[in-house]
Amino acid sequence: MTENKSEAAIRLEKLESLKKLGVDPYPPAIPSHQTIDHVRTQKEGEAAATVGRISAIREHGKSTFIDLVDEQNKLQIYFKQDVIGEASYSHLPLYDIGDFLWVEGELFVTKAGELSLKASKVQLLAKSLLPIPEHWHGLSDVETRYRSRTLDFKINDNAYKTIQTRSKIVESIRDFFIRHGFIEIHTPILQPIPGGAAAKPFTTHYNVLDADFYLRIAPELYLKRLVAGGFNRVFEIGPNFRNEGLSHMHNPEFYSCEAYWAYQDYNGFMKTTQDLVQELVKKVHGSLKITYQNQPIDFSTAFAVKKYADIIKKDTGIDIEASDTFEALKAAIDSAGISFEGQKITVWSELVDELFKKISRPKIVQPTFVVDYPLVTTPLAKRHRDNPKVAERFQLIAAGGFELVNAYTELNDPLDQEARFREQMKMGEAGWDEAQTLDENFIEALKFGMPPTSGWGMGIERFVMLLTDQHSIKEVIPFPTLRPKK
Repeated sequence: MTENKSEAAIRLEKLESLKKLGVDPYPPAIPSHQTIDHVRTQKEGEAAATVGRISAIREHGKSTFIDLVDEQNKLQIYFKQDVIGEASYSHLPLYDIGDFLWVEGELFVTKAGELSLKASKVQLLAKSLLPIPEHWHGLSDVETRYRSRTLDFKINDNAYKTIQTRSKIVESIRDFFIRHGFIEIHTPILQPIPGGAAAKPFTTHYNVLDADFYLRIAPELYLKRLVAGGFNRVFEIGPNFRNEGLSHMHNPEFYSCEAYWAYQDYNGFMKTTQDLVQELVKKVHGSLKITYQNQPIDFSTAFAVKKYADIIKKDTGIDIEASDTFEALKAAIDSAGISFEGQKITVWSELVDELFKKISRPKIVQPTFVVDYPLVTTPLAKRHRDNPKVAERFQLIAAGGFELVNAYTELNDPLDQEARFREQMKMGEAGWDEAQTLDENFIEALKFGMPPTSGWGMGIERFVMLLTDQHSIKEVIPFPTLRPKK
């Protein structure tokens, strides 16, 4: 092998050499073994067999030390020629960092006190043909990391542990709802009418039906049809798609958990939300006091409850209930010196929503239930029992603007719901491309009768960002959406 050959070319030559020696570099069967984590619980002198990826190779005369790693656990393997045999030992120079091995032998403790395995048998499980680039260690170019996620997970412990934590959080959310009597039911991702949220959908074409369909923006309307059908407590964890911008807080494909609870209102779900969030924070951190991006956040006490209109008035001096037309609210915003540059806003609901998002939401650091949103911003929620201008809705917000949970007392009056859908369609005609569309199947379900119900939704990625102290949503998505390379 000449020195000017690339590392990849050298590895290919090693692959061919192994094949000539009768070694299958990608065998279909794996001998009996335990995980490295399990082996490390065993005692010196015991027999063990394990598997893993080579992370380091150190040669010392007629002995060789190889570090095997598996799911962030490491075990040192000691190869000695007179123990493993001359033939097997002669194969070791053909192994590279990144190769996967099965080894069997006896555990011992080195003079340095490290538990190690003295190998008596070894088998190659998979040959690595590409080396990990030298520049990858300590790589700061996040775009490169996201485009080569496999390498990122192999090298970057934080990236690996973040996705591992995400999985545990999802598992815990599912467990919480099942313990509280909910059942998980999956609803369509391809939908003939996009509904359940104010968002712009992705459109696709169903060839066999010769019809346009939409990637769902939310599972809400289907889950409520299940409630109307007699399923009193249902939830779903799954993907949603919104044809909107990319940012450190937004990815067009994201996961949510939505739950619907018959014979419950938003007050009851507020208490359950605090129970769930405190349980998850404690499970991940071992404490209810955490730090996010150097901000201390305390989940240990009862979460504050504040009204949407009161927060805006305190932050801006604008009374949104008095400024209840687009022209009046815009004049009040202009008078306060607030602008939304580059945004074409044509309806009151979008204007007040942007006002809250830009001015008030970023100021909310400690966990706070923001309640009683303007009715027109929440067309699927029931009118407040004491104030018909607002909806029985809450959002849990924390960490400088994270919308962790959105919930409300569901509207189950079919005539009111149909009228609100038609009002939304007028807003769409006025230029709001996130307005909701009339879903006649959903209205029909309501006409058959849906019991009083509270609905609830959590964005999985946002919550994982908070609990893993990540600034970018891309860090908590295994394979985030990226602009295609030209």
